[in-house]
Amino acid sequence: MRPEKLVLKALRGAHGPLSAEEVAGRIEADGGAGLDVARVEHVLGQLERSGTVAALGGGKYLALRERNLVVGRLSMNRRGFGFVSSPLGDIYVGKRNTGGAMHGDTVAVRVEPHKTHLGRAGEVVQVIERAVTQVVGRFERHGKLGIVVPTDVRIRGDLFVDLASAPADAKPGDIVVARITRYADRRDAMQGVITDVLGPEGAPGVDVETVIIEHGLATEFPTEVTEAAEALGQDIEGELARGRRDVRDVFTFTIDPADARDFDDAISIVREGGGFHLWVHIADVSHYVPWDSVVDVEARHRATSVYLVDRVLPMLPEHLSNVICSLNPGEDRLTFTVDMTLDKTGLVERYECYPSVMNSDRRLNYDEVQGWFDAGAGFPDAETERALQDFRTLADAIHERRVARGGLDFDTVEARVTLDDTGHPTGVVLRSRTEATNMIEEAMILANEVVARHMTAAKAPMVYRIHEDPDADALAQVAVVLKEFGYPIQDMHGAGPRTFQKIVAFAHGRPEERLINSLVLRALERARYVDYLGSHFGLASEAYTHFTSPIRRYPDLIVHRLLKAQLTRTLDKPPTALMVPELEWLAEHSSTMEREAEAAEDESQKVKLVALMADHLGETFDGIITGVMGFGLFVQLENTAEGLVHVETMADDYYRLDAERFMLWGENKGATYRLGQQVRVRILDANVAERRLDFELA
Repeated sequence: MRPEKLVLKALRGAHGPLSAEEVAGRIEADGGAGLDVARVEHVLGQLERSGTVAALGGGKYLALRERNLVVGRLSMNRRGFGFVSSPLGDIYVGKRNTGGAMHGDTVAVRVEPHKTHLGRAGEVVQVIERAVTQVVGRFERHGKLGIVVPTDVRIRGDLFVDLASAPADAKPGDIVVARITRYADRRDAMQGVITDVLGPEGAPGVDVETVIIEHGLATEFPTEVTEAAEALGQDIEGELARGRRDVRDVFTFTIDPADARDFDDAISIVREGGGFHLWVHIADVSHYVPWDSVVDVEARHRATSVYLVDRVLPMLPEHLSNVICSLNPGEDRLTFTVDMTLDKTGLVERYECYPSVMNSDRRLNYDEVQGWFDAGAGFPDAETERALQDFRTLADAIHERRVARGGLDFDTVEARVTLDDTGHPTGVVLRSRTEATNMIEEAMILANEVVARHMTAAKAPMVYRIHEDPDADALAQVAVVLKEFGYPIQDMHGAGPRTFQKIVAFAHGRPEERLINSLVLRALERARYVDYLGSHFGLASEAYTHFTSPIRRYPDLIVHRLLKAQLTRTLDKPPTALMVPELEWLAEHSSTMEREAEAAEDESQKVKLVALMADHLGETFDGIITGVMGFGLFVQLENTAEGLVHVETMADDYYRLDAERFMLWGENKGATYRLGQQVRVRILDANVAERRLDFELA
């Protein structure tokens, strides 16, 4: 029997995925011709490329039911459809073609031969790996049946439970957690067992707890992790004796949000000749968290800190993130420094990377720094004023240089819901970028680039941050919208960063600015982590990484380890040598967890935003149309709350969809509602559990 058939027979006869070693063992046990592991790996690679076998995490493989399928992770949209990330790009999956798959599942997709208006489309034909193992929802009783209605609308269908096994304290209307025991298929509904009762719908804290569980986020550290972290201490003098660079004599400061509790980056700057000497100091987390330690394994699993509306779920235990690693003012700290000499135009003429010991002289926040700049006065002392003014000048030069090469800047607005002591929303604070935030951003981008270029030049293993060129279909959609708005953009085919710069510049100050920025951002690919060199479209950078936030991002911690090993020429020695083979998986996992964290952060804000608007039922607000569908208009208010004006409430006419012009038009009276149009709406309903707002035109 041919090697391909032997390998497929072994995979198909298994009850789950197998490694190459396990495949070789099954072939030998079945009396087949002996294939060594290397030969099996070669055959598995061939079968994967042909779409016959799917490669899963941890070196496992699974035989597919059909040939020529594409495998990837399904991301469901709250409107019922989804996209599968694959080597072919994103594949659109309609709500009737999900094949029982849920958000986050690894699936095999049969791709349609012809593209749709949404790009490549396909149908899920096999769920390879389940991501969702439990459901959060509203508990209801219907006769002898118990039903859990998922709060996450991306989960299609209800979950049925046996009332005999339901907790006694579970009451209709409670939000509960249910473990899935049977997934839905064409014949049977989803079934499960209630494992926890969070409390009545609308009770304080239940809304955010729901978001946490939906996204599978960890809230507590295992005891052994906390104990290991708390046992860690500092040995500043010992590190200096071992050769760590002492930079405590240089004036140093941090700038962070006013409510920040951990500080992982600090700046030192002096004028030097006609240019500047800039130090970017980053907390040396890798010194305290070695590869495969209990703290590292937990941080690896979490991959990122998560900043929810009412709390932070940190990547590292508090003793590390807020105490011994945080660059608190007046305290000696171990850091990793990127030491740069730049000319007056922001060009890096010389750089050096080294472990260091620093001491922050000032703890500043963005609001106070911006206030001093705006007033031209108020600085706490002459040294702080000198450093900030120099930093301001240099950051402007770095920014101009980055924009000149094609780097993009978006004037995005961040909405943060404010809460009272009970967790009830009281208002919304809109935060825009300022000079103060831009200064830190430019310094961090520069340090990240320097590290990436250094490792590239050294031909060392590395985790990069890449941002691929926009998809042609997405660009075509943007072009249609821009044409409707009268933008002087003739063709978006193959558009580079400079075209996007022109769009953003043209939108600046116009009513539709926020919408245009949002549409352009959606057209761009998501940045992600990879273990190979690739460019970053948004920054117009040939080599980029994340190095500057190791307290809250796991890829930064990896990069610190790799850079330190490269500088000490120990890349081929443990523990780094043990980490390097895992870089591909670590990059992919970090990208996935980043997306999950961002989704959870957005959802936690949204659930409180909906609760806030629930206090304003019947009131009217100004908004802008952000989406036009056959079933109605999506409208975003000035506070960023978004809701649906259902076409059924537009009773003054019979409205039809003009999909090409993103417009609803009245068949009888001729009224039109277009994307970007300003409208006034009334709040009809606010469903907190489903994070849904319903409007009507006022």
